[in-house]
Amino acid sequence: MDFQYSSEHTALRDSTRDFLDVHGSDERGWNRLCTELELPGLAVPVEYGGVGATLVESAIVFEEFGRALSPLPLASHVFAVHAVLCLGDDEQRHRLLPGLLGGTLRAAFAVTGPNAGDAASATVSATGGAGHTVLDGVCGPVLHGHGADLLVVAACTGDDMGLYVVDTATPGVGVTPLPSFDASRPVARVTLGQAAAERLDAAPDALDQVLDTARVLLAAEMLGGAEACLARSIEYACSRSQFDRPIGTFQAVKHMCAEMAIEIDATRVAVMFAAMSADDPGELAVAAPLVKAQAADTFTLCANTATQVHGGIAFTWEHDLHRYLRRAKTCEALFGNSSQHRALLADRVGL
Repeated sequence: MDFQYSSEHTALRDSTRDFLDVHGSDERGWNRLCTELELPGLAVPVEYGGVGATLVESAIVFEEFGRALSPLPLASHVFAVHAVLCLGDDEQRHRLLPGLLGGTLRAAFAVTGPNAGDAASATVSATGGAGHTVLDGVCGPVLHGHGADLLVVAACTGDDMGLYVVDTATPGVGVTPLPSFDASRPVARVTLGQAAAERLDAAPDALDQVLDTARVLLAAEMLGGAEACLARSIEYACSRSQFDRPIGTFQAVKHMCAEMAIEIDATRVAVMFAAMSADDPGELAVAAPLVKAQAADTFTLCANTATQVHGGIAFTWEHDLHRYLRRAKTCEALFGNSSQHRALLADRVGL
């Protein structure tokens, strides 16, 4: 596989970075993100209102969002979009995707726990037939759940696990904001009591494909965050002086920055490979848990190391670095920690 970015990829990266520099912290930028840049629909076929690109382009965008620590709800929304795309039938795709891609509907993906997709650990149950299904239970934390118009919820019927679309305005749906360790990424608890829902029907392995796609995109976001930690560390090491010389000339600081750079390079290759494997479910099933674990470890390492490079100023509330550490720890927990993903990888390859 060729891991080089094309000129189109570079242009996409630069335009996304420019957009985030201006609108990255502006909630009003959401409509522009959907209508002008069309970022939620990058990997969605044109027939459903998308751009018709691939997961590689989406990964490039997520990398830039991670670099900027944008509070815009792209991650949870795109995970929900891919759930509709992969599990919905043709009628559901034509009905739901245009609103989701155009910004008139905002969705949240309520399937981010460590045992996502496992019917034995489901906290929401589904009852009723195809024409009238209701959900009962509690799920959370849900990324950007508060303020979403639609929720994609995992629920089980016996041993059968499926994803369901729930309108948050439906009677029986309660969405309660929760305290978040990462202030730039709010979370919520969703309570369902006989709430009407619509099932997304597809092959059983399609649910794993949706979760694996989310893992890859989350890994791309963590890669961007790690890159930002290294860039800030280098900038600080070149400008901060001790003993009449920049601290970047000290061997210990050089070693810390070099270690970050090595881990980032390895993670970048893994993320690109995983994104390019999206059309091969077998390859994606191996690459997704691997890259999620690797990216989580890399981001945490870089956030911790950058804190050491910056010294005492990194511990102040006014400095941005603590926000990267908070994002690293919250991303690490989504869909399960690194140990759980390595166990999932071992299970999938038969070890």
